[in-house]
Amino acid sequence: MRFQRKAAELESRARQAGWEQALWEGIFRALGYKQNVWAMQRVAELLPQLVDGANSVESFQARLLGVSGFLPAADALPGDYLRGLWEHWWRERERFRVAQLPKSVWRMNGLRPANQPQRRLALAAHWLASRDFVGKLENWFTDEGNLDSLASSLRECLQPPMDEFWSWHWGFASARLGKAQPLLGESRSTDLAINVIIPWFWTRARAGKNERLAQIAEQRYLAWPEAQDNTLLRLARQRLLGAQPSRKLKTAAAQQGLLQILHDFCDQTNSLCTDCVFPSLVRSVV
Repeated sequence: MRFQRKAAELESRARQAGWEQALWEGIFRALGYKQNVWAMQRVAELLPQLVDGANSVESFQARLLGVSGFLPAADALPGDYLRGLWEHWWRERERFRVAQLPKSVWRMNGLRPANQPQRRLALAAHWLASRDFVGKLENWFTDEGNLDSLASSLRECLQPPMDEFWSWHWGFASARLGKAQPLLGESRSTDLAINVIIPWFWTRARAGKNERLAQIAEQRYLAWPEAQDNTLLRLARQRLLGAQPSRKLKTAAAQQGLLQILHDFCDQTNSLCTDCVFPSLVRSVV
C-alpha cells in the first residue's frame, strides 16, 4: 500500500506536468528530508525556468542556490567558488526575483552537516548539468544484472564526480574538510530508490501497460536491502515485534511496511495502545 500510494502521487503529478518533471519533484522532495520537503518541492517546480540556458554545474548551482535564497551577500564572499557563483547569479537574479524563496521557509535546526539543503541543491545541480540523468536511470533500470548489485550500481549512477567546493565543505562558511566527503551517501541513495525512483518506474510502466517492466520494478523494490535504521523503525519494532536485535528487518520493503502500520494504527492511538484495532485485525487473518 505504501509503495502504491507513492506511485499514485507520482502518476498524479505526471498527468499535470509530465513524467520527467514528476520524477524531479519527487527527487527534490526526498532530498528535503522531513524539515524541508515543501521548500525543495517549490524549487523543483521552478526547474522548467531554471534549466533554460544553464549549461554547466556552476551555472545550475548558482541558479538553485540563488533562487532558494542561500547565496551569501556579494560583499561577504569567502572564496573563488562563491565569486564564480555570483558571476552567474548577478546577471540573472532580476529574472528570478519573483520566484526567489525567503530564507524563512527553510528549517535548519537538527540537520546533520551532510544533510544541509545547500549541499543537496549542489548535488542536484550535477544531475541537471549531466543532461542525460533520466537516461542513466533508465539504463540502470533496464539492466538485468544481479539483484544483489542493484543498490551499489544505483549509487554509482547517482554519485557525481568530486565537486571542487562541496566535496570539501559542509556549508559556505565551514572550514575545508581534511577528507573529501561524497555528496550522496548510501542511506540517501536507498531512500531515493524506495520512495521515488522505483515507484516512478513502476507507475510509468503500468500507465504504459508494460507489465514486464512493472514486474521488474516490483522485484527490485522487494529485494532492496534495508535502509538506515531510525527512531520510528525502532519504535515500531518495539511495539509490534519486540526489541531484540534478531527482529531487525532485512529489506527496505519490510521497513516500509512497518512504517505504514505505524502510520495507520500506532499514530491513531495513545502510547499504551489503548483500543488499537491492529491486534484483532491480525488475528482475523491468521
